[in-house]
Amino acid sequence: MKADTVIRNCTIVRHDGTVHAGIAVHDGRISAVCEDRMLPDAARVIDAEGAYVIPGCIDPHVHVDWPEWDFAEGTISTTKAAAAGGITTIINHLSGPGSLVDIFEERKAVIERSSIVDAAFHIGIFSMEQVGQIEEVACLGVSSFKFFLPYRGTEVVPPLVGIDDGIVYAGFEAIAGLGGPARALVHAENVEIFFMLKERVLASGRGDEVEWDEVRPEVCEIDGIRRVITFSEHTGCPAYIVHISTGEGAEAVRDAKARGVDIVGETCPQYLTLAAKDVDRTLGKVNPPIRRNREHGKRLWELLACGGLDCIGSDHAPCAKKHKKDFWDAYVGVAGIQTLLPVMLSEGVNKGRISLQKLVEITSYNTARTFGLYPKKGAIEVGSDADLVLLDMEKKQVVRADRLYHISDFSLFEGWKLKGWPVLTMVRGGVVMEGGEITGKAGDGRFVPRPVR
Repeated sequence: MKADTVIRNCTIVRHDGTVHAGIAVHDGRISAVCEDRMLPDAARVIDAEGAYVIPGCIDPHVHVDWPEWDFAEGTISTTKAAAAGGITTIINHLSGPGSLVDIFEERKAVIERSSIVDAAFHIGIFSMEQVGQIEEVACLGVSSFKFFLPYRGTEVVPPLVGIDDGIVYAGFEAIAGLGGPARALVHAENVEIFFMLKERVLASGRGDEVEWDEVRPEVCEIDGIRRVITFSEHTGCPAYIVHISTGEGAEAVRDAKARGVDIVGETCPQYLTLAAKDVDRTLGKVNPPIRRNREHGKRLWELLACGGLDCIGSDHAPCAKKHKKDFWDAYVGVAGIQTLLPVMLSEGVNKGRISLQKLVEITSYNTARTFGLYPKKGAIEVGSDADLVLLDMEKKQVVRADRLYHISDFSLFEGWKLKGWPVLTMVRGGVVMEGGEITGKAGDGRFVPRPVR
């Protein structure tokens, strides 16, 4: 049978090995992985010239419309950036007051007419009423639910309301009852410590000189992570800790896994590669903070390499400079989806911190398995979606915000010369980026449901 596309002369990298072979694609799926001489005829033939082909990356931590973008506008720009960066599936956060079903239906329709890559959803839980809707929305294909521990009191983002530990615990109980792959995501920080330290700093008159890490120190995250582990153990709810920024927090997750807790840890490129002094303190304001102590980044790399941490997310929250005019009032968040893979290739693989197989594991395979997308996503296997990325490991390119596709107007990696870039991105067999140029169009992406048992 004739294929739609074949890629010849590939070095295929999976999480468990590397092989020199070819790939055939038909009707959006991988139809063969075999020696080049056995590949079928195809309408299009791509010669990889021996270069690496990896499964399309999955970014499990995306906020397309943060802080105040139109959802469709944010989707278009973010998914262009995703395609340019070798990301073939995003898992975007939805949140709002009221009905989770209404939020889901509205945003799903926008994704399917605006996205260039495939998308799934996490949904934020902020009230006992929404806890009661978890099972209903799970039936629509959403199996992961987010709890924002530190967004309470003066940190509440209207029109949302603050949550308390009772809501979190009840939510964990409800999610545990759904079965796999249902999972609770948690932004784990103790905000009461932050409130006290912020008040102390402002009273001292040092408000114009402190780093965000000074008022939101490591102990906030470490305490929050340990509390989530306890909730997970007592309810039997699988948990996922987002954007871990500290070595000790990551070690707590590793140790909990070792004793049988179903918990997954995620970190982000900014925590692996940056220290507070590397970035403008206002533009670089994120939660949890970029740490002053570089030893955290070093330890996070080590834990990724040995399996103590499992996944990489960008925490793409595309604030612009207009959202960050004053340090204390600035929105938290930065864009990062387009640079996620290049940073991991350059600072991870090409500098010997992780292998290319480990990169595939943490950017694709583990994420797909964690969130119920495997083997449809996260694999180069017959029958899997033909989400593929061709890499040029020698390509060097300087990061310039005005050349990135996201809606933000700055990048924390501005001026960095990164070595290793995606040069072709394919989503379900369709080429959506080639040579750095977007070839996909709005509506090419699909919503990917994740049914629970």
